[in-house]
Amino acid sequence: MAATSQFASRYKKDLSTEALRTKVARRKSILQKENRHKLFEKGRQFGLADVNVQLSKERGISELKETRELCSQENSNVKQSKMNERKEMLQRYKEEKELRKLLEQREKAKKGVFKVGLYRPAAPGFLAPEEPAAAKPREKVIRVIFSI
Repeated sequence: MAATSQFASRYKKDLSTEALRTKVARRKSILQKENRHKLFEKGRQFGLADVNVQLSKERGISELKETRELCSQENSNVKQSKMNERKEMLQRYKEEKELRKLLEQREKAKKGVFKVGLYRPAAPGFLAPEEPAAAKPREKVIRVIFSI
């Protein structure tokens, strides 16, 4: 009976709210630590090392060199392709700009020169006199001022 009473007291002990809260808090903190460590290792780009598998330092270094070489080759290929693509885009842009410039010049040449001045249209036929009358020269008016 001592064994049953021991388990019963442990069961009752686990049911207490304070014990449950401490367990949950402890579990939560452990999970937070693990997640923080995973993110840290991910940032370092190594990942978590498995405890059961022990890699020799030489093997690890050679693998790192190979991966570096592969990554550098891929990066150089990607950089070259992006650089070539940008050069082609720049060349196309310059050609399009030149074409636009030529088209605008042609359109301007077709329109002609823009003239500025007063618009004096010819009088319509029904308003125009049949025979233009000769303008009489104005007589000079002489004003004489008399002072008294």
